[in-house]
Amino acid sequence: MRPPAHIIAKLAYVVVMLAVAGAGTLNGALRLTPDAKLFGVEVGAERPPLAWRAWRDETFQRAFLAWYEQRWGLRGYAVRSDNSLVMALFGQPRSAESVVVGERGVLFSREDVELVNRSDPPDAARAIAHKLASVRARLRARGVVLVPVVIPAKTSLHRDAVPLAWRRRGVFGASDENIYGAFVATLRAEGAPFVDARAMLEKRPGAFPRTGRHWTAAAGCLTLDAVFALARAEMPELGDEHLDCATTTLQDPSIDEEPFDLFRLLNTWDRKPADVTVARLSGLRAGATLRVPTLFVGSSFLWQFVHVARALDVAKPSLFYYYDKSVLDTEALTFTKKVEPFTDAWRDDTFSKRLFVLGILETFIPEDGRVFLEELDRELSR
Repeated sequence: MRPPAHIIAKLAYVVVMLAVAGAGTLNGALRLTPDAKLFGVEVGAERPPLAWRAWRDETFQRAFLAWYEQRWGLRGYAVRSDNSLVMALFGQPRSAESVVVGERGVLFSREDVELVNRSDPPDAARAIAHKLASVRARLRARGVVLVPVVIPAKTSLHRDAVPLAWRRRGVFGASDENIYGAFVATLRAEGAPFVDARAMLEKRPGAFPRTGRHWTAAAGCLTLDAVFALARAEMPELGDEHLDCATTTLQDPSIDEEPFDLFRLLNTWDRKPADVTVARLSGLRAGATLRVPTLFVGSSFLWQFVHVARALDVAKPSLFYYYDKSVLDTEALTFTKKVEPFTDAWRDDTFSKRLFVLGILETFIPEDGRVFLEELDRELSR
């Protein structure tokens, strides 16, 4: 007697699943064929030691499963196939924890999209602005010029591309007024000069690539030029030269280029977008007056300042306190050590610079730069 069709289908499904699981396990052990590459995946889990207590409370099982899944030999193929199917069905990836697909295929960081609906009271933004103004004035007394740079969130410059599902308030009013607005208004009231890159770039198309989180080379160059322009009032030795922010478009750029960083995190089978361009600075090198010892402090957005400084031969010598945690030698492009506040080495690295450029990403107000300002406040109070 022939089994019913549904029984045959179930058996076939089990056989296929066992075959796939076995093939992945075998490939993970023997590496017979390369797996599909994944971007932005979690740090590799370690194989847990077998212990009775861990087995009994199931921590061993959970840790072993995480270890096995990360080393399964066809994981990349499975993840990309699953993500591609979900994108085709729902228009959003499983990676929506980090990437949100907006209108016209514009990709956003989830952190930037969440800014749209933040309704923080303005007190914290005002407080950090007061702190910044105070620290800036005290640094000036020591011959150091601090220039804060308000870096725009991508959502602020691409408002019409934010998905409708994320526009719960319908407008950007709360975050505009209580976060960005309160911060810049307080700086103005304190008489503390700053570069408002959001206002500067709002009317300049192309500040952000469609598939990337970070701003373009041209946007970073124009902003650093504004930093020098602002600092001239207190550092006349900078002269009156402006940066040449001309760029050259790369032909057939690699998927590893920064304008594709959010696209990479989708981990689908989609091909590299053909409409996204990648440009390199190609302007003339600046004169010696702009080679002032500089300290860059902030998030990954300040990498563009580092690239501009290297390409146009400005802001030298300089260091980059990456998230105020690691010290980057901008000449060698290598991290040399951790930021260790209040040590002699930290004092030498920090106060040997005449110009401080503090990047403050709109998305992270009031936290962005807070720790660095508190460190300076404590040091200047000694």
